Amino acid sequence: MREIVTLQLGNLSNYVATHFWNTQESYFTYSEDEKSLVDHNIHWRAGIGEDGSDTFLPRTVVYDLKGGFGSLRKVNPMYEAAQSEDAALTSLWPGKPTVHKQSLLSSIDYQRDLDAGVKPSKLKPSDVRYWSDFSRVYYHPKSLVQLYDFELHSSIMPFERFSMGTELFESLEKENEIVDRDWRPFVEECDQMQGVQVYTTLDDAWGGFASSYLEALRDEHPKTCIWVWGLQSPVSTIAREKRRLRLANTALSISQACAQASMVVPLAVPESRVPPGIAVDSSSAWHVSALLATAAESASLQSRLRLDRNSQPINLADMAQCLNVSGRQTLANMRMAVGPQAADSDELPDMELSQIGSSRDGVKTGSSSDRTFGRLSCIRTHDDTGRESATESTTNQRPIIGNTVVRNYETSLLYPLLDSFPSIYNYDLQGRESIPVHTSLASDGSIVYKMRNLRSQVAPFIPLEERENLVNGLSELGDAYQDDWSSGSDSDDDDA
Repeated sequence: MREIVTLQLGNLSNYVATHFWNTQESYFTYSEDEKSLVDHNIHWRAGIGEDGSDTFLPRTVVYDLKGGFGSLRKVNPMYEAAQSEDAALTSLWPGKPTVHKQSLLSSIDYQRDLDAGVKPSKLKPSDVRYWSDFSRVYYHPKSLVQLYDFELHSSIMPFERFSMGTELFESLEKENEIVDRDWRPFVEECDQMQGVQVYTTLDDAWGGFASSYLEALRDEHPKTCIWVWGLQSPVSTIAREKRRLRLANTALSISQACAQASMVVPLAVPESRVPPGIAVDSSSAWHVSALLATAAESASLQSRLRLDRNSQPINLADMAQCLNVSGRQTLANMRMAVGPQAADSDELPDMELSQIGSSRDGVKTGSSSDRTFGRLSCIRTHDDTGRESATESTTNQRPIIGNTVVRNYETSLLYPLLDSFPSIYNYDLQGRESIPVHTSLASDGSIVYKMRNLRSQVAPFIPLEERENLVNGLSELGDAYQDDWSSGSDSDDDDA
């Protein structure tokens, strides 16, 4: 059934994934004469609740720190079994137990309206305290895993260093074998899993946790396609030392993730050059995640579209193969256009979301080559000329060695603007509840320069015992995007 199992690691990742699941839920159709373009069996799992009713829940495993789930309950109404007898009667302890309960966090009006089955009230950024505040879906109890070793937003012991994430994973795996406990049950339900998608942050300790988790997944599934959406938080308002720490975390995370994953796509809100029709409050995780979710959900849309007689299945592995032309190019740039600009499929999207290797510390930016090895585009417009376009020369044709591999896909399924989605797209939609989106994933020569910039910026702040491996890893990653016809000489090669 071409299933995709999702792994969500960290608070910002759960914000982005919540927008993703809300969007998937909106694709469901409930009329017999209305058929959805999306195959729901790919991302959703069928089951039976405690009351015997059918359930359809996300095929995902969600990790967050203590306090990160907000008012979300692990056991939802679909799996809430009525207990006919006191739990003490079935306990091994003959006495009467004393129970100490922490007061539950109250739900916001939006969630109470959803539970009551009425039209939810309009959300404001100040209303959203946690990602669960704007979630429109239920999760299976086994999907939600809270890690009590660290607390969200702790000032005493913040979860902010790459090494803290690797150490936490090692301790949990040693004690509980969390991959077998949390991950394996969802994989064993699949008939023909096409791949894994991972949402994780790169610039904090979750990058280390994800690196170790990816290594374990690769050991379990050596041939499975693994897509990583690597998220970065805005840095415009944080101190210089914190920016350097996040940059070092990002470098370590990218180096490790690219060694294990089939494709890694870094995503961050641009510090500059944001199109005038987009207004994102960088201090609001709800806003930031909405922009990044638009890009990730649209770019991967073709992997879950319903098949018909005239179409071929497009799997995550096919998407990765288009970008990874040489077999070593496991990092891709993301660009996106939203609104009227998305309708022009002949131009590259105007907003770049891959912000690795750039900083406000005076390091130059640019591209060592204009060479593009592979490009994968998804165009969601009103004028649908077929789900898969067929430009004769370079699009969707058998690739010629040395030529750029380009695949373009078009669909009339626009990106839905739900009541759980913030008003960040200030375009004249004329009453529409959806918006055109054009995304472009590319493996190109700019990654060479980005890796060199990243290497030169972080090398002075990495411990000596880790520096050599990191510098070599970033250099090898950048070399995979080196233009074969360039002279190979560059003054920046020895700057680290």
